[in-house]
Amino acid sequence: MTGKVPSFSRGSTVSSTLLGYVALCLTLQVHRLVSAQFTVTGPDHPVTASLGGEAILPCHLSPRMSAENMEVGWLRSQDFEVVHLYRDGQDQYRGQMLEYQGRTEFLRDDITNGRVSLRIRDIRPSDNGPYVCFFQYSVFYEDALLELQVAGLGSDPVISVEGHQDGGIRVVCRSSGWYSQPEAQWRNLQGQILPSASENIDQEANGLFQAEIAIVITEKSNQKVSCYVRNPLLNQERKTAISLAETLRSDKESEKETLLSEREQEKAEYEAAKELGLTRAQGYAVDVTLDPDTANPKLVLSEDRKHVRWGDKRQDLPNKPERFDHCYCVLGAEGFAGGRRYWEVEVGDKTSWDLGVCRGSVRRKGQVTLSPEDGYWAVWLRDGRYQARTSPPTPLPVSVRPSRVGIFLDYEAGEVSFYNVTDRSHLFTFTDTFSGTLHPYFSAGYKAGGTNAAPLIICLVPAQAGGNLGP
Repeated sequence: MTGKVPSFSRGSTVSSTLLGYVALCLTLQVHRLVSAQFTVTGPDHPVTASLGGEAILPCHLSPRMSAENMEVGWLRSQDFEVVHLYRDGQDQYRGQMLEYQGRTEFLRDDITNGRVSLRIRDIRPSDNGPYVCFFQYSVFYEDALLELQVAGLGSDPVISVEGHQDGGIRVVCRSSGWYSQPEAQWRNLQGQILPSASENIDQEANGLFQAEIAIVITEKSNQKVSCYVRNPLLNQERKTAISLAETLRSDKESEKETLLSEREQEKAEYEAAKELGLTRAQGYAVDVTLDPDTANPKLVLSEDRKHVRWGDKRQDLPNKPERFDHCYCVLGAEGFAGGRRYWEVEVGDKTSWDLGVCRGSVRRKGQVTLSPEDGYWAVWLRDGRYQARTSPPTPLPVSVRPSRVGIFLDYEAGEVSFYNVTDRSHLFTFTDTFSGTLHPYFSAGYKAGGTNAAPLIICLVPAQAGGNLGP
């Protein structure tokens, strides 16, 4: 395209830029009478970038010439908003799209030969799509269309057994954190694709995809199967296998095994239900970090924002509105306004701690009351007693001391569940109606010293070991 577009040097708004582009089209025929001075070329194939990584969008002039005194920029082609702009020998950030601020870098090492690139850091799902790279000099304007394809591998599949169906055992495979939409399959030992009983691939609020696929395994069918989840854009996959040879039984065998007492049967069913609940929750594992701006000055956070402990003295920190000044607590940096999320915290031998979720709007100054009415859904340990902070508090019978606690938030269902990961038992579930953004909540306890001086540690969940990305 040859012609002159409205210069971004005037601090034009998005709407004025778009109107200018329309005006360009109306005057295009006039400018075509002027011989083009150059053309702009971008890559002849889409640029692929991984979630959380970076992308390089190159373009260059032909014939080779210096672009030091030109206006160079990248736009989102669907609305012509500014991703990055260079003019008068320097970067111009006025009018840049908010979602790209602090994430772009103009690479100009070879600008004297007309070769430039744009680096975009911390790649997000919203970065996916077409871009325009343009050069403008005097009345001459040329551009090229570029395509950025964002891709990301999700978590290792988690397989769970979920009861009987159609004369067999229903087995469900779940994996989350994918971009773009993945493909899911069941395969046998020979690699052949098996028919699934159901398949759901949903996009979460954070733009990432979650896959859930089920199969019914009968006594006569293959009893060892693998679940594959694949990103077709990257041509990479993750898989998990399961063998049910020892769990499938015929009706006659089942009848012979009813020698167990009623109490033993109930105990077995209860243990199976506990295992299923935690395994299902771990399939929604996300990466959680601590927000230092909310931390009480008596607390010390690790550099990776995964550990929090009591400090030797109160730190001299800015008294920000979001900082807790009385409660010895800190919030997670991640906020959740929908979906399902799970994380785990190592409490070790600490004698006092609080864990849970809270509304982002909770009171930060002065005394804090832990209750759902005040925006907190939390469980704590005090003086050897475990309680769910309901109104009034609910005592929790704990047979095995938890050294690690799991928290599962199901926003739409209005549930916050707590698990003793040490023996994989369910501790408690709050049921409520949520609104607004919820944040993970951590408290190092009500006093320092002894074993309580040890840190709370946000742990890597097994489902994350394969690279699960959080929303």
